[in-house]
Amino acid sequence: MSTSVAASSSKQESGVPQYSLPMIIFMFAWPLAWFSFLIYVIGPMLLTPDGFLSTWGFMAIAILGNGAELAVGLIILRREGYRLTPRALRERINLRFPDRWWKWVIALVVFVVAVGLGMFTGQFSADLATVPGFIPPDWFPAMMNPLKEVKSTQDAFPDVNIPGNYLFFFVAFGIRSIVFNIIGEEVYYRGALQPKMRGVFGKWTWLANGILFTLKHAYFRWNFPAIWTAGPGLAFVFGPLGSLPLAMIFHWLANDLLNLIVTIPVVFGAG
Repeated sequence: MSTSVAASSSKQESGVPQYSLPMIIFMFAWPLAWFSFLIYVIGPMLLTPDGFLSTWGFMAIAILGNGAELAVGLIILRREGYRLTPRALRERINLRFPDRWWKWVIALVVFVVAVGLGMFTGQFSADLATVPGFIPPDWFPAMMNPLKEVKSTQDAFPDVNIPGNYLFFFVAFGIRSIVFNIIGEEVYYRGALQPKMRGVFGKWTWLANGILFTLKHAYFRWNFPAIWTAGPGLAFVFGPLGSLPLAMIFHWLANDLLNLIVTIPVVFGAG
């Protein structure tokens, strides 16, 4: 890491109350426990007559899970004395884009490498999903189960009539994805938590944050091969490169761009 990048990261994190290692672990463990409860306790109550988790049930679980992360992230920032406005939070959570052209270049390289590696190793998710302890429940939706074949958008959401379903599109790609998944996770894990980890991990805070972020997804552990590069990549863009908005954009591109491309024609009648 260059001196300029390290200085930028240190400046951002100076003056931020730090967490101890046990507290850091707890702050990643409670979302894992919360999501696991929602998925494995509440989830089976939301099955369709065909025996799989309903699309609306899945989205409700995702919103409740990420919503809790977003709420706690905002509470952390508020308890530090910040008003919850973009101007007040700008320095605390790096609410800005990179200020040097070379940071944009590095960010693009990080994104391409992270996505490329994730796509390459992601093909092994189906193999991992056959290993005891990593096998997804039979009732898991096809979109999150690598053992189920998905040939079309409708296969991913079999209980929803997708053509012309604007409500589904708005909830799935607007509310669930952008508001709760992307903004929720980035505000909590990067904006609120990552600067509070530097006292323990120093210059490797971004890597520790990324690894813990990946492990937090143990409720979808069969997908580790597909997501293991995302956490460190996003944490690097937020920390050393100093941009939460760019981390959010990269997170959205990796999560939803391809899904959006194939879903839009179905919803709006072009396919």
